[in-house]
Amino acid sequence: MANLALTNVCNLDCPYCFAGSNVGHVEGPRQDLSESKFEAALDLLERSGIAEARLLGGEPTLHPRFAHFVERALTRGFRVAVFSNAIMPESALRSLEEAPAERVSLLVNARAEQDHQPAQWEKVRETYRRLGNRVALGYNIDSRAPRMDFLLDHIVRFGLSPLVRLGLAHPRLEGGNRSLRPRDYPSVGGRILEFAEAARAVGVALEFDCGFVPCMFSQTGREWLQMPDLGRRCNPILDLLPNGEFISCYPLATLHREKLTQIVDAAELRRRFTAQFDDLRQATLYPECVQCEFRARGECTGGCLSASLLRSRSTTFTVSERRQAPEQKPAKIIPWAIPYIDQPAEFWQDLARSFDGHIREVYFPPPLEVLGTGRPEQPSRFREEFLRHAPLARSLLLNAITLPAPVEQVAPAVIEAVRRYRDEYGIESATVANLSLAERIRDAMPEFPLTASILMDIFQPNQALMLKGVCDTLVPASRMVRDLNALKVLRAAFPGRIRLLVNEACVSGCPYRVEHFHEMASGFEDPRSLCDDLLAREPWLRLTGSWILPQHLPYYEDICDEMKLAGRVTLHDPVKYRRVLAAYIRRQPLAPHEIGGGPASPLEPIDISEEFVYRTSRCGQTCHSCSFCRDYYDSWRSSRAPYPQLVQIRLPAAAGRAMA
Repeated sequence: MANLALTNVCNLDCPYCFAGSNVGHVEGPRQDLSESKFEAALDLLERSGIAEARLLGGEPTLHPRFAHFVERALTRGFRVAVFSNAIMPESALRSLEEAPAERVSLLVNARAEQDHQPAQWEKVRETYRRLGNRVALGYNIDSRAPRMDFLLDHIVRFGLSPLVRLGLAHPRLEGGNRSLRPRDYPSVGGRILEFAEAARAVGVALEFDCGFVPCMFSQTGREWLQMPDLGRRCNPILDLLPNGEFISCYPLATLHREKLTQIVDAAELRRRFTAQFDDLRQATLYPECVQCEFRARGECTGGCLSASLLRSRSTTFTVSERRQAPEQKPAKIIPWAIPYIDQPAEFWQDLARSFDGHIREVYFPPPLEVLGTGRPEQPSRFREEFLRHAPLARSLLLNAITLPAPVEQVAPAVIEAVRRYRDEYGIESATVANLSLAERIRDAMPEFPLTASILMDIFQPNQALMLKGVCDTLVPASRMVRDLNALKVLRAAFPGRIRLLVNEACVSGCPYRVEHFHEMASGFEDPRSLCDDLLAREPWLRLTGSWILPQHLPYYEDICDEMKLAGRVTLHDPVKYRRVLAAYIRRQPLAPHEIGGGPASPLEPIDISEEFVYRTSRCGQTCHSCSFCRDYYDSWRSSRAPYPQLVQIRLPAAAGRAMA
């Protein structure tokens, strides 16, 4: 089984929809599966021995070539199953009506008549009338008291297929959709049994989608349903998105993806997804699952993996009595860019000896008269000594978030300074925050390596493409530092090296950021942090900052080529500087207040659990619909323990690999 999502647009907006960001609406940006990808997908089905092309979306009938795709699948010998809301264009309905009845079916995600607008219901009724028993009804249960009797009425009234497919509204990992809470499963199980009895009385059979568990039903109910595999239906479905990427299923879309290729088949794709998720499946929501007789007998895998990784929104956090350090993994050697602080040559010689092979460069801020550097000007007592005698590669930092004059006026002097530092001190590269300035440096010095600063705020693939031919290395924007999905997309879009800044700690998307960096870089007297008042009102926002702790770096190893340490101001103490650098290189655990992240980072010794890392690196920063970070912070504050460890889900050692 594999599903082909023809388009990401939909003409309904179901509150429980677990397709998430993979589905939009007709007035939003759309993405349609191309004909070449559709043919490649049919090739995959063919070599996988799959006889049915299952078309979904979004609303698949909104694809402009829907009728052609149906015809192509039929011509190539496939049966066609369409997953639809039955509100479709006339051309799509006609193509289904004219296709051989025995080879085309429609599974409608059904709503009661009163839940439709009048014009919508007219479309649904027309679909039912013209397709008749080719239509089977499906229903996603998203409340503890579902009303399903209308399904039987529609089947009888319109002569539809005597089959109802029931599904559970699963939560998506990034949050934001209405989902069925596991604590409501027993109530739902009772309603399903009542409905099953009524359905059987009129000759209608039931099928169950994925995620159901045996403990939803009484023993009598399980025997009456006669579905021995009820609890084992949570496996990789394989949904092909319009962009040519496979996901295991929509609720787990943010967890792992695979490319559509001409080599692999469905069995291999399922093996890859299973390998990614096997360890995660051991993470469980409720203690009852650990001792469950159905799991012990292999009759249940624990239900929907997404539901087992996400607690019900009403679940409160609990705090353990002691801190437990995360399991350590062998550190992959990744080169570091580290900040200059005003220390004698011996300090840098000691770093070179202690961390041989780990330090790529020291980035060095020139005097303000050359250009602002994004931070207040530092002491310069040992600057000349550092430039002439430090045994490490040096990089010039041209990091003004705004230029003091038009780039045509600024560029000549800056280029002259860069040449002087290169020729006199052997400076080997530069980091630049202004793309126009970077273009002019590249034109004047084609072989001189340039890095796009974090202050260039590159967070989308189209921005990364703008750097082509200008910047060799990219430091992604702070707003995406802890967003693994966004980083993977940017990684694919940028042909150069990705350098990840791990401890800047600005609040993601902070509206004060530009002004703050402008003031710091422009020589203002005593520039202060502009977000102080905001963080005083909402201290939990500190947990959303762009920091990554040393012990969690393995999650990011496959996404970046280099890592960068901030701290020209916060790590000016050489003892603290060395301690923090050593912790990052050696993956020694630190709490957020220990990393030199600045005033926007957590300033108190709050410990960060593996669950927190997992959730916040996949959430898409949907804070408007999620209280996870707020609850985490409030739980820590109420614990009054020096190092509280929040525990709900114990992720295994391989979780980091699956996350990345």
